Amino acid sequence: MVVTLFYLGAGIGLILAVVYLIVGTRSFLRIRRELAAGTAIDALEEELDSSEVALVPGFTWKATLAVLTSFVLLVVASYSGVFWYVLAFSGLGTAAAVIVAFILELRGDRAGSVA
Repeated sequence: MVVTLFYLGAGIGLILAVVYLIVGTRSFLRIRRELAAGTAIDALEEELDSSEVALVPGFTWKATLAVLTSFVLLVVASYSGVFWYVLAFSGLGTAAAVIVAFILELRGDRAGSVA
């Protein structure tokens, strides 16, 4: 069972790593291209006004809950080696969330450039 979890996690991790590198590279190249063209800073200044910048609503309680959850998982994992797989799979979930954020950013930029 433990070996199966390892291979499952390793396979998912490999897929996520490849996708992460692809979308991260595409995002990096897009930003680099905009900076070279001189369009990135002007577009950002037009979109944001210093009076409109604020904290994300609900950020504090979400961040606090995430820290407490991580702490509890570390405490539980310290009692048994079986629980270390929970931490590894939560890391894979974090990587998947970042990939989704990259994809949404790239899709949003493509939609904004078309309009």
